[in-house]
Amino acid sequence: MSRDLSCYYLDEPLCEAELDFAGGILLGPWARFRTGASALTQKRVPAVLPLPDDHGVYGQTREERARIVGANLRHAGIRQDNGRQVVWVMPHDKEWDAIFQFAIRKETGYGPYVVQRAADESDMQNGMRVIDTHMLLSRL
Repeated sequence: MSRDLSCYYLDEPLCEAELDFAGGILLGPWARFRTGASALTQKRVPAVLPLPDDHGVYGQTREERARIVGANLRHAGIRQDNGRQVVWVMPHDKEWDAIFQFAIRKETGYGPYVVQRAADESDMQNGMRVIDTHMLLSRL
């Protein structure tokens, strides 16, 4: 039975060309990663994030911030993906990316497939790549 694969994003959704590229890696019988999914469903995560103090320092640890943003993920519908691997579109801010990836693992039980956009398109093929973080973490 095929299903939709949830694709969460914070900054901006994948454009049509990016969806096609990610779909080629994640969807269908010829996919590089066997997800069993037939479509990607993009879901925006509310970007209501804790703010640093006047000196740029956060009053919470990264783990505490991950617990806080877990509520943002639940608002976006991640509870429906409990026990399943999802897609995470890496935001511009790398620190928040790490915090959200940690929170996604806590919410679903799996590290997400991460779609990375290149800052410079010469960095990677098609200007993006998809990484299976659950596989990487399981082999540590």
